[in-house]
Amino acid sequence: MSLSQARIAYRRLLKIQRKRFAGDVPIITAAHKKTREEFENNRAVTDEKKVKKLLKHAADVELVIRSYVVQAPRNTEKENTYNIKFTSEHALRDRHPIIIKSSLQKSKSPEEESK
Repeated sequence: MSLSQARIAYRRLLKIQRKRFAGDVPIITAAHKKTREEFENNRAVTDEKKVKKLLKHAADVELVIRSYVVQAPRNTEKENTYNIKFTSEHALRDRHPIIIKSSLQKSKSPEEESK
């Protein structure tokens, strides 16, 4: 039964990676490669407690990717801006938009702010 659970967890991870990183082939490739490595490294684990712990870890990783990872391609029309692509699956605090001030953004001088 653990083998089928491992396959399900593996497929779910690959699926959410394809979904969250859609259109970004190098990132999808790297995520798939890392996932495969982790599952291959633990293929021989037979201890039931360790298997459950690994399956729980896979489920937790899937949840983090599903809830907190967003694509943010650079906005070519505005300097130092990105378009964040949220979905209904993302864990947004109180469903309010998130405003992130980057250290790359130029601070306005006091004269500019008073205008």
